[in-house]
Amino acid sequence: MTEQQAPMQEKKKLTVALDVGTTKVVAVAGYLDEHGKIKVADYAILQNTGMVQGEIFNLMETSQAIKHVINELSEKIHQDITHVTVGISGDHIQTIYTRDYIIRDNPEELIMETDIEKLTQRASQSITLEDQAEILEIIPQGYFIDNKLVNGSPVGTIGKRFEGSFLVILGKTKKISKLARSIKMAGLEIEDIFLQPIASARAVLKKPQCNLGVVLIDIGGGTTDILICNKGAIRFTGIIPSGGDYLTEEIYKHFHIEPKTAESIKLKYGSTMLNSEDRKKVYRINLEWSIHPFEFKLETLSNLIRVKLDLIASQIEKFIQEYQSFFPGEIISQGIVITGGGSQLKNMVQYMQYKLGTDVYLGKPGMLLAPSKTSEKLSKPQFSTVIGLLQMALEKNDAETALFDREKQEKPQRNNFVPKSEVHAETSGPEDKTEETSYEEESKKKSIFSILNKIFGKTIDEANKN
Repeated sequence: MTEQQAPMQEKKKLTVALDVGTTKVVAVAGYLDEHGKIKVADYAILQNTGMVQGEIFNLMETSQAIKHVINELSEKIHQDITHVTVGISGDHIQTIYTRDYIIRDNPEELIMETDIEKLTQRASQSITLEDQAEILEIIPQGYFIDNKLVNGSPVGTIGKRFEGSFLVILGKTKKISKLARSIKMAGLEIEDIFLQPIASARAVLKKPQCNLGVVLIDIGGGTTDILICNKGAIRFTGIIPSGGDYLTEEIYKHFHIEPKTAESIKLKYGSTMLNSEDRKKVYRINLEWSIHPFEFKLETLSNLIRVKLDLIASQIEKFIQEYQSFFPGEIISQGIVITGGGSQLKNMVQYMQYKLGTDVYLGKPGMLLAPSKTSEKLSKPQFSTVIGLLQMALEKNDAETALFDREKQEKPQRNNFVPKSEVHAETSGPEDKTEETSYEEESKKKSIFSILNKIFGKTIDEANKN
């Protein structure tokens, strides 16, 4: 029995994750085995030319790439694919911090999920949103009862003044709708949607790292995503509108060669750091379109790469400094984990370690995958996001903020894509329902289907025209 046939013969329901990136579109189908590992049925991948710096600019090209990948995967797993889980990123994603409180009528009553929801909604109301901006995520950073910090969940405690601090992630509605529209044009429905930095973190970070402080850097083709995790919670996310393509652009402009050739040279010969012997090397390559061989010095190529990487590293430093200004005294004891396709450039770990002055490690998503030949192919940094998306889709009842220990975390406040018109709404469930049922109903209320409809109006197409 082949790897691809196994899921079908076992009649396992497959979940499909779709990563629509600047340089590639990749889809992976799988399910959780009895050990809680992802059993990969198969995957498909195709180059994407419809995006720039993490944002879709050609919907037709992107939708065609999505359709091609899904059709290929469908044939491999012998099943029709109608729904996918996707991730969003792009330089329109921003983060802010806010803090607010509520005064409880009866301080002797136990604090419940409904109190957390009311506090979260009040914090939402205090945020001034720019034109076309929406709240994508509200991630709790800490709770205080009568000015005392709560260790863990506040559920079950008592007090009059209930206060919370929150990390709020914002995004532009119109730019998000482009992804939804491209997927719809490909004949698919969105099952769930997550932030890509959170998905990458789920794939490569471990619980102790998140508890003790760690920085994740996901270097993609068009963007570099940053996520800082400390004390078991996401403390900061940021997106730099530069990635591996930023380096490729510098190469083809300097050498006056085609982007495709520049990308190939970068991957084969590019290095962030050279020894004295390598600096002297000269390479000569025969190009189909040129009558003369293309010749370049390895030192020149390395210098071009480092010029752009220095700019990316300086922006990473600024993000870390911004985080430290909000959380003075918090220590990032576990250093930096780099992942994504751009992390595989030769000597990238050593370069980042030198520039950022701390320990740097390469993050791979293999720890989530059940052993197989297909899993070996996907256990590479460039697949961290899609594997993280698949894991989160398979654990969709877990909170995005409780990445590693769902049993010890409070029930999640699933505020994905809360439209402005919904921010002030009360969402507590019926009193006679259990806490679990109340949460499940709340998740359904804020499902991607109803929320996208409210954000985009009657149709996704109309939202893009506006």
